[in-house]
Amino acid sequence: MAAALKRGKCAAQAFVILICIILCFALACNLTFIVKGALSPERPPSVLGLTPMVVLSGSMSGQAEDSLEVGDLALIRRVEPDTLKVGDVVAYMSGGSAVTHRITAIETAEDGSLLFTTKGDANNAEDTEKVPEGSLIGLCTGRLAGAGDFLLFLRSPLGLALFAGLPLAALLGWELLSRRRA
Repeated sequence: MAAALKRGKCAAQAFVILICIILCFALACNLTFIVKGALSPERPPSVLGLTPMVVLSGSMSGQAEDSLEVGDLALIRRVEPDTLKVGDVVAYMSGGSAVTHRITAIETAEDGSLLFTTKGDANNAEDTEKVPEGSLIGLCTGRLAGAGDFLLFLRSPLGLALFAGLPLAALLGWELLSRRRA
């Protein structure tokens, strides 16, 4: 009986440690986003080479395998502009906002830099302004369906309270129960 209780206590401690590790990693990522965002507010911050971006409009909605729906989390990876090709979905800065559209044409400017013509899959026409390579954020390498809505919720007061408050309350409650039993 004592051995079973000891195994149960060890398993519970391992679970608490795992939760703490996950929360610490999430906290480290959030702090990185906050610091990078404050140091360079003109571009979305990245962590571990990826820039997660919440899809806020339906301009890339559609039937394509790499389409992006409102509420998705697009994963953007920095790439060299000369590796991009027509059909790639890229994120770029336009007028202080991040845009994610598909490349429809690539041309070389007089100075040798690349200019990209883009279009949202759900839009009727190509974007009016060409995207210079210096405005590129990167290539969309994947999406997490609905994860953007979840992240936006986490930024709300209720989401912050649930994300930070509940795990903290659970850990404190567990600690109090453990001390009471001892």
